[in-house]
Order: sequence, then structure tokens, then C-alpha cells
Amino acid sequence: MEMEKETKKIGLYWKILLVVAAVWGVFLALSFIKSFDDWYVDHIFPAIQQVVGRIFNVFPFAFGEILMYFCALLVLATVILSLVFGIRGIVRKCRKKTGKRNTFYRVYMKSVLVVAVLFLWAYLFHWWIPYNGHVFGEKNQDRTRGFTAQEYRYVRIQVGIKCMEAMKAIPRDADGRIIYPDKKTAYEVIARNVKKLSDRYPRLKGYYSKPKAALCSDVLEWMYIGGYTYPYTMEITYNKYVDNLYWYTMIAHETAHYKGFYKENEGECMGILACILSDDPLMVYSGCADYYFTVESKYINAMIEDYGLEEGMKRIKEEFAQDPDYTLDEQQIFLDQEDAARVAQEAYEADSHPLENYSDTAEEVADTGWETQEVIAAENYYDDGYRLIMEYFLKEREEGR
Repeated sequence: MEMEKETKKIGLYWKILLVVAAVWGVFLALSFIKSFDDWYVDHIFPAIQQVVGRIFNVFPFAFGEILMYFCALLVLATVILSLVFGIRGIVRKCRKKTGKRNTFYRVYMKSVLVVAVLFLWAYLFHWWIPYNGHVFGEKNQDRTRGFTAQEYRYVRIQVGIKCMEAMKAIPRDADGRIIYPDKKTAYEVIARNVKKLSDRYPRLKGYYSKPKAALCSDVLEWMYIGGYTYPYTMEITYNKYVDNLYWYTMIAHETAHYKGFYKENEGECMGILACILSDDPLMVYSGCADYYFTVESKYINAMIEDYGLEEGMKRIKEEFAQDPDYTLDEQQIFLDQEDAARVAQEAYEADSHPLENYSDTAEEVADTGWETQEVIAAENYYDDGYRLIMEYFLKEREEGR
């Protein structure tokens, strides 16, 4: 008599999971085609960002941060439960006991798998695909082009003039200290000026969520992190101990990530550029304060490289004398930066930090993390953002703007 073998049917749970995994796999494969990534960010991503951003903007706290803690606890709980039930299974097998698998553990693991799939789904469509596209979605970029000393000189003058004009217009108290607005007002200024760049970068159009202070700001401080954008919830968060002057540039940087410019060179360029071109003097000052000295240093180094130290410094002095007359009080810039840093440090010291004993460990982890990120990002790291800003100004000059 022949035994009929029963075919085990695939349940609805696994059918749905297999369909989701298949779709995920197809888009993962497509993500390695940069032209597809650019098209996706231009046409699909804005709709996702608008919907998800609006949903999580309802929460007064960073929901993405809470979700991160939840996932960490979930991983820990899964490891512990797997060990417990694994040992239990071995013991039962040794005692030759039979029976059905534990229902709780089976349901729990299925739930964990759903969470993992949702997490991977969000990261693929919210971050991985946008990150994999061309820088600013522009093909055929010359990433090897260097700049001449005179090109650095031109951009230095443009930024220097803007910085001088901003310094004169910044509101100050009787002691000469900068008067900063509240964070809500400051972000309205930032969002408005980032959106102004949408004529050249259309991805910046649309809805903007408000940034939220990170619950673990002290940990971010130890790890040298000013802000972070959670891709899966489309939330901008910031370290509340970041000084007020740098806050404008940092939040503009994170806002660029929020709008799909996830590469660090894109964020750095967009953040500083939005500040320099802003209609708000304090925001202009925030962007110019650091970038001016960066481009000035590159100009001086280029002159020395072209003519040698002695002749290069001589020519630099001559060109400084020929440059448009703008008086930039560099000492005042340093004083403003020091004052902002002092206020931020006082705010940090006024709070309690239960985990401060682990601050050295956090710094070590951060050092490793930053080094790893630099290797992974390669040519798309922060420093390349300065090159992109140079290209922007030089292109504007070519177009006669």
C-alpha cells in the first residue's frame, strides 16, 4: 500500500513575507543603477518624505530615537530568549521528550521577523536608494578638477563680503554679545532659506518637519555628533548642547539629508551654502564664519604652492591690497564663536548626566565610527562639500549671476 505524502501548505504569513522580500530584492538590485536612484529621489521619494514626515512630526519627541532604543532592547531580548529556548530544546531532546514547539516563542520570532522586514524596507526606500544616486543627482561630474589660487581668491572675496555685511546687521546686546532667537524661530528662517535653493535643487521643495532635541544629547556630545536625521521616521534631531552659532549650519546640513541629499558632501555643501545665501544675517554669519577661513587657507596654500613661500606671501599681500575694500573683523568672529561655545558648555554643566562615567567609551566608539564612515563615504565625505561650494560660486560667475 502506497503512502500518500501530504504537501504542507505555505501560510498567509509566509506568502506575504515572500512577496515583500521579492519586491525588496528587486528594488535593492535596481538601487545599484545610479540613474534609477536619481529618478526615484526626484519622483518617488518626495511623496514618501511628505507623508512619513507629517506623520512623525505630530510627536513632540524624536520617535525615531525611541524606536532605536526599542530595537536595541528587542535584539537583546531575542538573543536571551533564543538562548533560553535553545537550551530548553536541547535538554528536552536529551531526555527524549517530544511535543509541540513553544507557541509563545514561535509567535515572538515571527513578530521580530516582521519588525526586521519593516526596518529593512524603510532603510531601503528612505535612505539606501537616495544615498546611492549621483551627487545632487547630476551625471558626468568632474570629481578630479582642482582649483587655481585665483579661483580660491574670488570665492574668498565673495564669502568675505557677505560675512562682513552680516556682522554689521547681527543684533547684539549692550555687551556686544549676539542675541539669538528661539529654536522655533531660527528653524523657520533655516527652512525658508534652504527652500530658496529649490530653484537650482528642486528636491528641496515641499514639506519641512520641525527638528527635535535628542533625548541622548549628552551621548551625542561625547561622540561629537551635532545632529542626526532618522531615515525611517523622517525626523531631524539635534544635540541640544550644540552652540547657537553653529546650530544654523548644522540644522541646514541635516535638513538637506531630510530632503534626500544623504551624502555628507551634499549635506555639508547644502548646509553652508543655504547659510551663505540666506536673507537672515545671523544665518549668513553662521555659514560664513567657518567657510571663509577654509577658503582663505586654501587660497594661501595654492599661492605658496605656485610661487614658493617667500614669493607666494609677497604676492598674497599685494593681492590683498588690490581686493575689494571690506573690513572683516576676524578677532570678533573668534570671540563670537568662543562666547557661543561657553554658553553651550554652561548648559551642559547645568544638566545631570547619569552615564557620564561611560563618556570615554562613547568617545572611543565615536572615533572608530568616524574613521569607518570616512572610509565608506570616500570621495563623498565632508571635505568634498567645500569643493562643491567652490563649484557653485564659480558656476554662478560663469552664468553671470
